Amino acid sequence: MLAELDSSRKKGASFIMSVPEEVVDRSKGGKEPASSSLLGSGIKNWWIMLIRPIEDYLIEKRIHPNVLTITTLLVSILTGIFFHFGWALLAGILLLAGSTFDIFDGRVARAQGLSSKHGAFFDSCLDRFSEAFIYLGLLSYFQGTFFSYVVFFILVSTMMVSYTRARAEGLGVECEVGVMQRTERVVYLGLFSILNFFVNLFSSAIGYNPRDISLKFALILLLVFSLYTAIQRMVHVMKKLKT
Repeated sequence: MLAELDSSRKKGASFIMSVPEEVVDRSKGGKEPASSSLLGSGIKNWWIMLIRPIEDYLIEKRIHPNVLTITTLLVSILTGIFFHFGWALLAGILLLAGSTFDIFDGRVARAQGLSSKHGAFFDSCLDRFSEAFIYLGLLSYFQGTFFSYVVFFILVSTMMVSYTRARAEGLGVECEVGVMQRTERVVYLGLFSILNFFVNLFSSAIGYNPRDISLKFALILLLVFSLYTAIQRMVHVMKKLKT
């Protein structure tokens, strides 16, 4: 009886910890999204399950993955414009929407049998342009303040995060480590930008002058962890190359 109970518990635990087929069937290498200290794989899995019906519709309509990749870029440009005008709420919503299109392109490509190195390279290049436009908008908004420097060094740090991985893979070393990768940057900046609107309302209501506290906090967070991730990857690759 005890053996049967123990076996039942193990099966139950295995069921709870199992990853839904809908998450991995169109993922790269058939793996669930990578987890990090700042964004667990469970949240990513939940989001993929939530947007699955839209993904199915795009596949049914034979939407080309490159269309989705270009859409991500266009949404990012619009996000940068919204940040430029200080419309952080709309920018945050668009930022999260754009990141969803970025999820779609790879999964739709694999479902349609269109996945290729050509498409992956195109996607990676446009991702860099997308981030640049977003931070350009923030740089413009905070022009002449201390946070313009913060945004500039975020851009430098994120460039190094991407470069260290690209250089490592060129040397034959896998480099997917890091607490603040692109997904984490987008999610944190998007959520804190949306929250910024409500924090501004509250601070105005109580007569507290400083504005954009939430957005500024997000930028400090991005700078610290992006810089840490770049250094983390450098150390990881240098250790691998020594062995």
